[in-house]
Amino acid sequence: MSNPTPPSVPDTPGTLFRVAVVVAVLRYAIPLAAVPAIPWLLTRNIALLVLLRPQKEFLLLGGGQSRYLGEPDIWLLLAAYIPLSVLPIAAFYLVGQRYQHVIGTDDAPRWLTRILPPQQIDLGVRIMARKGPLIAILGRLAALPPTMLAAAAGLAATPMRRFLLADAFGAFVAFALVVSVGWALGRAYADGAMWLTFAGVALFVAMLTALTSWLRAEANRPDPTTTT
Repeated sequence: MSNPTPPSVPDTPGTLFRVAVVVAVLRYAIPLAAVPAIPWLLTRNIALLVLLRPQKEFLLLGGGQSRYLGEPDIWLLLAAYIPLSVLPIAAFYLVGQRYQHVIGTDDAPRWLTRILPPQQIDLGVRIMARKGPLIAILGRLAALPPTMLAAAAGLAATPMRRFLLADAFGAFVAFALVVSVGWALGRAYADGAMWLTFAGVALFVAMLTALTSWLRAEANRPDPTTTT
């Protein structure tokens, strides 16, 4: 993988960087450890599932349950969504920034390649080069890991404040959109239109898949300035 090399790496205070590494590792480990509990949490506590694994499919289900069952409260879903979906993004940015010279090489620490697979980082860097920090907004709507984009932004020396603001905006837009769709589909289910619910879920997933495929295609599109 070819990584862009900025002139210099900002000197992040040691304590702050160590905290960033711990946060990044926990962001990887907590959702992984929660996998065995998914079947139980799906029907018993969707808000806790969102807390442990803040994924779009669980937000969609949470919005549907909120309308159909009257719980969880939307504000509770939002509170559960923020800790692992929004707060760790700055940590991954700092990790990508500090390890920009070794990410994707044999010199990268093993823990780093586990939480940031080189293939994902390569994709993130190429997308960032094409679309800039605002890709964080589209990335939140697509099936692109925000942690990967954050690390790629740090690696590519994208302005941190601009990226984090774009990512936070995208995170809340994605939350509002997915939960609203789930609420609407939950209402259709409550009204007995089960076929509409299933069709709506299929259409929503298809739209997210199409957006993700487009972003990946953009990353792989040849540079028009390149001549052969």
